[in-house]
Amino acid sequence: MKYLNFIIIVTVIVILAGTLVANNNNVFSQNLNINASSEIIQSVDNKTYSSFEKDKSSLNNYQKSQTFTHGIVVKIDNIGYYFDGPADGANGTKDAPGHYWWQDTPTHLYGLHYNIGPFGEEQWWSSDAKGNELLYVVDVIIAPWTNNTAYEFAKQGYVHYHELVRTDNGEKHPELVAWFKHVAVPAAFILDKGAMPEDKHIVGAGIDYRFLNNYFIPYNPQADHGHYE
Repeated sequence: MKYLNFIIIVTVIVILAGTLVANNNNVFSQNLNINASSEIIQSVDNKTYSSFEKDKSSLNNYQKSQTFTHGIVVKIDNIGYYFDGPADGANGTKDAPGHYWWQDTPTHLYGLHYNIGPFGEEQWWSSDAKGNELLYVVDVIIAPWTNNTAYEFAKQGYVHYHELVRTDNGEKHPELVAWFKHVAVPAAFILDKGAMPEDKHIVGAGIDYRFLNNYFIPYNPQADHGHYE
């Protein structure tokens, strides 16, 4: 069911994502409006990873949103967190470069990843894709890093985890990270720029199992991340 839901939302996202007009002057503050399903509920192997996911009464607050936002604030235990990255969102909000998000549950988001970088810099990720082309749709699960979950998630395509930083003081979450699954949209392009150009590779449509692999590195909230993705 989860896989079917993901395929459905991917199809809708790809069709509607073209309405986002990106340019160097305003791409980092734009939002994308869509008619999003209010019935998508995320689960992975029928497991939950945080107590706040059990509060189903809060789901409507997430599912009412119909906007993909760059610089989204994720609430965890009533504390706001950004996806770590440059402060190029509206009003100086932080985010991973080129990413726009829609959150449907407290621990799950869908994303659009464009070929743009901090403050709208075009072709920041790929040199042969168009400057503002949609490269990936992204599935995100907020969960802790453990040896078991890391390798189970990697098998499903969640090969990169991203750090969550507090909106008020920049501190990293002590346990939770955001697990990213990137599903490529174009038939082919080369990922040769961006956060880790040394890991350049040719990408075909479908799950990119090589996208900034760090799942095997234990999460340490005291360590320096070292890059924007």
